[in-house]
Amino acid sequence: MNERQERIERLAERWFAAQATDAEERELRDWFRQAADVPDSLREAQMLFGGLDALAGERSRERWKPRRAGRILPLWGIAAAAAVVIGLFVCVDLLRKPYCYIDGVAVYDKEVALQTTVYLESFSAFEESGRMVDELIRNN
Repeated sequence: MNERQERIERLAERWFAAQATDAEERELRDWFRQAADVPDSLREAQMLFGGLDALAGERSRERWKPRRAGRILPLWGIAAAAAVVIGLFVCVDLLRKPYCYIDGVAVYDKEVALQTTVYLESFSAFEESGRMVDELIRNN
């Protein structure tokens, strides 16, 4: 066994023990990419690094793909939420029943409606004339 192969086996052991540095990992990757004849003791590591390189390649290809659907979905979600909020405001306004109408304007608050009874004081003048008519009818 030559020195290079012994070094790679030691680096592989360090890598499997999670003690390898980034530079040592790069050295392992480069060796496995270039190695033509890999001993049986390193076949598992070669397959593992080959799989990791394949995943990295797929990931880099995915990164450059345009993602129209990924950008449009959040916009549809925002639009749907806005439509629901607008619909709630419209439905609440349509389903709300007024307490009364004053001068053709719907009044929803009972307190506001009761404060406008000032308008009815002018009808008290009709009450006196109504009594006079009732007395005239009884006396005749």
